[in-house]
Amino acid sequence: MNKKNIVFRILSLVLIIMFLLLWEFSTHKSYLEGGEIPPFSVVFQTFIELLHNGVIEESILDSLIRFIIGLTIGSTLGIILGLLLGRFIPLEITLEPFIQFFRPISPIAWLPIIVLWFGIGELGCIFIIAYAVFFPILLLSISGVRQIQPTLLMMANNFGASEWIIFRHIILPGAFVSIASGLKLAASIAWIHLVAGEMLGIQSGLGYLIIDGRNLLRMEVVIVAMILIGILGFLLHYLFSILERYIRSKLGSL
Repeated sequence: MNKKNIVFRILSLVLIIMFLLLWEFSTHKSYLEGGEIPPFSVVFQTFIELLHNGVIEESILDSLIRFIIGLTIGSTLGIILGLLLGRFIPLEITLEPFIQFFRPISPIAWLPIIVLWFGIGELGCIFIIAYAVFFPILLLSISGVRQIQPTLLMMANNFGASEWIIFRHIILPGAFVSIASGLKLAASIAWIHLVAGEMLGIQSGLGYLIIDGRNLLRMEVVIVAMILIGILGFLLHYLFSILERYIRSKLGSL
C-alpha cells in the first residue's frame, strides 16, 4: 500500500469517528427526553450486553451457516448451467425465455409461495438466497465461456479432443475468472437477501434479531443488528475480493 492510499485510509477512519461523534451528540439529549433513536453509547452498551449473553455469537453463526448453504447451492447450479449454456448455444436459445422471465422476479416476491411450499423455517430462507445468487452467477458463467478465444476450441476440436477434455482444460479454466467475479457479486447479493429470509419466522440469526428488537421496542438492538450486518457484509466482500485477485493472478484469461 503506497503512502497516498495510507492517507486516504486515515481520512476514512477520521470520517467514521466524526460520524460516531455526530451521532452521539445529536441524539443523546433527545433520547433522554423520550426520543426513539438511541445514541452510539447506548448502542455500544447493548452490543456488550448481547455479546456477554452469547446472543451475538449465536446470531452470527446461524446467519453465516444459512449464507454459506444458500450461496453454495445457488452458485453451484448457476455455474454448472452457465458453463453448459455458454458451450452449447442451441441449449441457451431453448432456455432463454425461461431465464429472462424468471430473472427479473425479485426473490422477495416469492415469499407467499415459499411459505406455502416450505412453510416457515430454514428451507424458505435458503431458497431465497439460492434464487437470488443463481441468475448473476449463471449470466457471468455464460459470459466467461463466450470470452474464451475461439482458436483454442477450434484447435481442440481439430485434435479430436472429447467434450470432457475441452471442458476440463479449456472451458472451466477460461471461464473461472468471470466466475470468480460472479462469486464476489453473489456473496453480496446473498448477504442482503439473507436478512429478508430470516424474517420468515426463523427464531435465530441477525434478521431475527432485528424483528425481535422491533417487537420489544428496543431500537438499540435493531441498530446493533444492522451494524453487524454491515460489518460482516464488508468483511465478506473483502474476502471474496482477495479470492478474485488470487484467481486472476493464477489463471489470467484464456
